[in-house]
Amino acid sequence: MLHVRSSHLPSEVGITLKEIGQTIRTARLRRRQSAVDVAARIGVSLPTFRKLEHGDPTVSLGAFDTAAWVLGLLPGVQNAVRPESDVQAASMEAARAPRRGPRLREVSLDDL
Repeated sequence: MLHVRSSHLPSEVGITLKEIGQTIRTARLRRRQSAVDVAARIGVSLPTFRKLEHGDPTVSLGAFDTAAWVLGLLPGVQNAVRPESDVQAASMEAARAPRRGPRLREVSLDDL
């Protein structure tokens, strides 16, 4: 298994993981569910679930997604990763698209 140290993560990734963990924690608290119950429902230990809520990069994506599913947040995750939501790729595709203008007709000297 690949272990990722937080010191090797781009800072934006570390910040985002912490934000996702906090969002999961907030959703759990708003639903008045205990960490023990949610951990059991997603099939991880309580220490692993605590790591997830703190945005630890060693927690699997499957655990994050399952927590989102258990808490009803999965549609938001799915929307975020849909190809239609990829603004950068759309911009790159538009830049690569051939530009079509009116076709220029060849003119010979005999036409003049």
